[in-house]
Amino acid sequence: MNNPMIRRIFMIVPALLLLSPATAWTQERPGAASGPDPGQVFAELIKPYRSLNDYTVKIRTKVSMPTIRIPDFAATLYFKQPDRFHIETKSFAPIPRNLGVFNPRQFDPEKNRITYLKTEELGKTRADAYRVEPLDAKSRIRHYLVWVGGSPARILQVESLSFQGTKGVVKLSYQTVVQGTETWLLPETVRIHLTFPEGAQPQEGGSFSTRDNPVSGGMRGLDEVSGEGDIDIAYGDWKINTGIEESLFKNDRNR
Repeated sequence: MNNPMIRRIFMIVPALLLLSPATAWTQERPGAASGPDPGQVFAELIKPYRSLNDYTVKIRTKVSMPTIRIPDFAATLYFKQPDRFHIETKSFAPIPRNLGVFNPRQFDPEKNRITYLKTEELGKTRADAYRVEPLDAKSRIRHYLVWVGGSPARILQVESLSFQGTKGVVKLSYQTVVQGTETWLLPETVRIHLTFPEGAQPQEGGSFSTRDNPVSGGMRGLDEVSGEGDIDIAYGDWKINTGIEESLFKNDRNR
């Protein structure tokens, strides 16, 4: 991994996903449109996942960025509540942890300020749009826009804006996973479109290792280049609540 741009792009600090506990509230902004109660909507979204303690999932990923050539790769992703992640792969693994890793409590109303914006058509589906602002002072994300729709209700699209100017648009599809007596609605595919700040330049120095992949590192490096690109992720072979040992995550940074 000798290309300095590649090394820097994915040396990343947590941005979206690891939101530390804080006193939170959900409110309508002055002048905001009346509509569904945001706190209730998002509490209902995460309710089915309260008993999800851990998961393992296989992923296949394709990265399409004009300035970087990255072969398609496969990996195994591990999750453990409340926010622990680990990835195993023999390849370079550029996966933005905040956009490509499923955390059912990412938009917990206790950790975000959530405002209803409007109801509109998203493709062929009617969806409610919300503004979500992390309350964690360490978050590198200024805000999200989150579209909720479908039956049962689910997150259909997410837009994010970092304080450094990186924009992300995530479109999701879902699959039904049956395990024992339980049924879960979990991601099947995710398409992530990233737009980087114009005029920024990659910095020399640093190094990349498997431990430094974006699952352990967040999105800071993505703010150091300009242009745009796509990451497509397919998920399969979900295994829920298998009792993943805590020791699996001991070497992961920013856990």
